[in-house]
Amino acid sequence: MNEQEVRTFLDDLADTPAPPPRVDVPRAVAVARRQARVRTWTSTAAASVLVVGLAVGVNYTVTGGSPASTESGSVVSAPARFDPLVEYASFGWLPEESKMNSSFTSVNDVRFATMVRQYVPDPSKGPMASLPAASVNASVYAAGSMPQSELPLDLWGPTDPTPTEPYAPVTDAPDVNGAPAYWVTVPGEPETIILKWRYAPDAWAEVTVSRLDGDLRQSAHRVASELRVGGTARLRFPFDLTGLPAGLRPVASMFAEGGLDEPWRVELDLSTDDRKMNVNVAVDPILASDRRDANITVDGHQAYRETVVGDSTEGTRVAGSQWADRLFVYDDVAGLNVGVLADARTPADAEPLGPDGAVGLYRGTTVHPDRADWTDQPLR
Repeated sequence: MNEQEVRTFLDDLADTPAPPPRVDVPRAVAVARRQARVRTWTSTAAASVLVVGLAVGVNYTVTGGSPASTESGSVVSAPARFDPLVEYASFGWLPEESKMNSSFTSVNDVRFATMVRQYVPDPSKGPMASLPAASVNASVYAAGSMPQSELPLDLWGPTDPTPTEPYAPVTDAPDVNGAPAYWVTVPGEPETIILKWRYAPDAWAEVTVSRLDGDLRQSAHRVASELRVGGTARLRFPFDLTGLPAGLRPVASMFAEGGLDEPWRVELDLSTDDRKMNVNVAVDPILASDRRDANITVDGHQAYRETVVGDSTEGTRVAGSQWADRLFVYDDVAGLNVGVLADARTPADAEPLGPDGAVGLYRGTTVHPDRADWTDQPLR
């Protein structure tokens, strides 16, 4: 994973007004997943990519050129907000597909992002470390949204802030399905190229390829040209939730598979519209190291629970939360770890969760160990 890849997945991270984040995506995803097994307040940092679906972006208008079209010839329409329960985009073609042994997809309100990569262990740096290797990333943005650091330089307006990181000059690329496109190279990373294009009249997409054999630009252009957008298929989850407090809606989801640290992991974030209360549910297979911090028993299962009240509670979904309740339940029968995080701006905002907090949310969670039973209706 290289730094630019991580940036492309994680730039849209803020829930409250803040300077545009400058985080590199594939690396952040990999590091966060490796750290997830520590079971601290930052243990789901990988899913913090999803936080609550708000991004610090920029609105802009581009004139000229033709928007992308669907196979039927109709113009693609960019959503104002992505549905985290729907697979809006997917790869139609991948270079060196046989060696891509891990994948990552995240959805929030403003971006649908998907990645495949070659996971190559690096034992010299630890049992879960990996070497930089081949990867392909694609991000599709909602109407009018794009990370400021990723804007083609010729689209920066006089009121936009100056980029805090160097970017090589943006150059014209061949149109992608009839839409204007641009190349962006990454200083110091000759093995990486980014291709951006306008997939809809008011929305952008980008493909980043890295460490591939052959012509990087040719590979990136074909990936972009064959990227499927406008999908309506629902994503499938290994759990469903009942008894949620009124007002919570899905705002982000994450699916990761492959690598040595865990076979797979699925997360779903929910929040109230005012972002005063947030819930994250995560499910993945139990590893031997998971139980080391168990401090309670929940319904016969070993579990770890921590409730914190105070300013700026660490590891919560929204900065400044003053109440948080985190629970990990190790279900030996299902062979799965179920993680529940609930946080709120104030203890009063958490009252709809009831006196049981995260334990009550867990008891409303039904887990589906068999992948054939995973559901596209996670909210019941």
